[in-house]
Order: sequence, then structure tokens, then C-alpha cells
Amino acid sequence: MIKIILLIFDKIIYILVAFLFLIMVIMLFAQVISRYVFSFPVMWSEEMGRYIFIWLSYLGGAFALKEKRHLFVDVLFNKLKYSLRMKMLFIIYFLVLIFLSFVFIYGLQYTKLNWYEFAYSTRFVKVGWAYAAIPVGSLFMIINIIRILAEILKKGSDIKK
Repeated sequence: MIKIILLIFDKIIYILVAFLFLIMVIMLFAQVISRYVFSFPVMWSEEMGRYIFIWLSYLGGAFALKEKRHLFVDVLFNKLKYSLRMKMLFIIYFLVLIFLSFVFIYGLQYTKLNWYEFAYSTRFVKVGWAYAAIPVGSLFMIINIIRILAEILKKGSDIKK
């Protein structure tokens, strides 16, 4: 049951990232065309593109963690014994988990603080929506790190056998 829920969770993140990227590209392409071809800039598209990029960064970070495609310098790390590597990986991911917990908590506070403030260029989008990417994205990253930590613990128990 948990595997099905996590599979759906992964699909939702993947679809959101793809959809937001498509929307951002279309919106910014339309902005460039309207500005340079028609000499009529659409003022809100640049700000909305920025907000979508913020969401893409946080959701993409969660996706990268799940796929283990985040930046990792492993030149010296790969020279360690496997059991020591697993212990170090666990410590590193656990520290990242603690950091993301703080990001989640403070992100919630910033989101609440800016929830009713409207965006500079438009009156139909609130700044709080952009700030909501912080707690949502960090929560998704926390979920994926917990999955990775469970996997490391499982591999560690296999090593001891």
C-alpha cells in the first residue's frame, strides 16, 4: 500500500515539474514575442515566470533527491569501504533532513506572513503562493530523504548478515 502511495507521489511530482516547466516556457516565450515583435510587454508574465521557477526549483529538488541525481562530489567518497560509505551517507542525509526541517518550519512562517500580499504586477496572484513552494518543496524533499534513509538502513542490515 505504501509503495502505491509513493508511486503516485512520484508521478504527481514528475507531472507537476513537467507541467510547470511547459507553462513557464510558453509564458516567457509569449513575453519575448509580445515585447520585441509587438512592442507591448506583458508586465505580469515575468513575475509569474519567476514564481513558477521557484516552484520548479523546489519540486525539481525533490525529484532529484528521489532519483539520486543531486550534486554530490564523490571522488574521495568512492574510495571508502562500502560499510563506511553507507554510514557516511546516512549521516549526510540525516543532516540534510534536519536542515530541511528548519527550511520547512521557516518556510511556513514566511508563507503565512506573505499569504495576503498581492504580487507587484497583478492583483490576481498572491506572493504567498510563491512562498508556499518553500514548505511544500521541503516537505517533499523530507519525504524522499526518509525513503533514502530507510533504504540505507535496509542495505546496512544486509551488510551485517
